[in-house]
Amino acid sequence: MLKLSPAKQNTENRHAREFVLGRLALGLLAVMAIWFSQTPARADDDDAAGSTNRIKRPIEELFKTDVVFPEEKGELELELASAYQNHAGGEGDNIWTIPLSLKYGLTDRWQMEAEWDSMVQRFPKNESVVRGVGDFELGTQYSFLNIDGSLFHIAPRFSVQVPVGDVNKGLSDGFLEYEPAVILARDFPTLHHTELFTEIGASLVQRVNSPKNADYAEPAAHELNLGGGFFVLFPHGAATMEFNWANNKWNHHGTENQAYLTPGYLWRVSREVELGLGIPVGLNNGSDRFDVMAHLVWEF
Repeated sequence: MLKLSPAKQNTENRHAREFVLGRLALGLLAVMAIWFSQTPARADDDDAAGSTNRIKRPIEELFKTDVVFPEEKGELELELASAYQNHAGGEGDNIWTIPLSLKYGLTDRWQMEAEWDSMVQRFPKNESVVRGVGDFELGTQYSFLNIDGSLFHIAPRFSVQVPVGDVNKGLSDGFLEYEPAVILARDFPTLHHTELFTEIGASLVQRVNSPKNADYAEPAAHELNLGGGFFVLFPHGAATMEFNWANNKWNHHGTENQAYLTPGYLWRVSREVELGLGIPVGLNNGSDRFDVMAHLVWEF
């Protein structure tokens, strides 16, 4: 039997993992389709009365996936988060980011939002620590809850990310990113008020800033994004699980293929305050080894 060289064996193993992840993503989509298609379009009265969002927004934020629920009209949400990436991209630097975001309800269905990486700190190998501000994002979302009296929800959304971070310090990729997406969700009131959700989107990039050293420039490759998971409500919080996959290898010599599984927990400190902690675990060589994400949310 012929034996592959170590380099070729590593390549074969990487391709096998990417094949499995691709099948896993398709499998997730299939599971979502089955759940959504096998249930009736309308809920009965008991189910409708127990829908997770009938009384209030059940959770404020997830960790790597957007929530289908909008802010109420005139309501303002402030979120302070912290994200630590261990070996970013599989073999990269450790990165610590502090995103600050605002969401405001224009109506009970339509919200505007803004997010800014107020501080990004990179820890390069054998080099001095680099820090500065990161990119800015502006977006909007329109939510259709309990469609036709059912337990189904859908929310199209769109955002634009503007590269304001220093591309030469690695605090930004230098891309203007257009990010359309759609969130689908279904409540299961009799199962501890569980909700199953998925988000499908894309990141369409346009380079506007280039690093002085062209070798450090990421390819301008568009990215497909798939997220999904569930949360289970408890009296003072919720347990969450998310799967997220992002890939840009299908165009313009892209190099990214990342997949994460993120268990987390949300504490409802009060009606206006939520604390959250999630641990995304990288599932392939192109992902961070692990991340630590936390957030504090206030509603006004």
